[in-house]
Amino acid sequence: MNPQTACNYALLQFLPYPETGEFVNVGVLVACTQPCLLQFHAGETMPPRASTLFPRQNKQTYAQAMVALQTDMQRAQSSVRDPKTCQLVFGELVRRRESIFRFGEVRTILTDDPHHLADDLFRRYVLQEAPKQAKASLVAA
Repeated sequence: MNPQTACNYALLQFLPYPETGEFVNVGVLVACTQPCLLQFHAGETMPPRASTLFPRQNKQTYAQAMVALQTDMQRAQSSVRDPKTCQLVFGELVRRRESIFRFGEVRTILTDDPHHLADDLFRRYVLQEAPKQAKASLVAA
């Protein structure tokens, strides 16, 4: 059995009208210190759930904003070289901003497969697929 690794993650929320508080999860950012990794997973197109909840939102504007966000995430990922930098970069990325995208609360999870965690969490919280098996467990932060 592989040892369990503690990782932090935050869900990316699409929140076009912040005053209503309504949002749809559209991505996930994961940070692990051992192994040192920072992963971001989000689709480039507006998910059907977001289109349904926010029918007046322009899909092209969403896609352009997502491409810009993914570019920022790639730049951030390339700057991560050690565990301390990883946590600092993660903290900076998840802080609240004035944007149609924001990160939710930071959560901690134990996993035996940190390299696939972002994909697993994306399928679970964005695509709303049922987990195939218990690979990760939540830890109170």
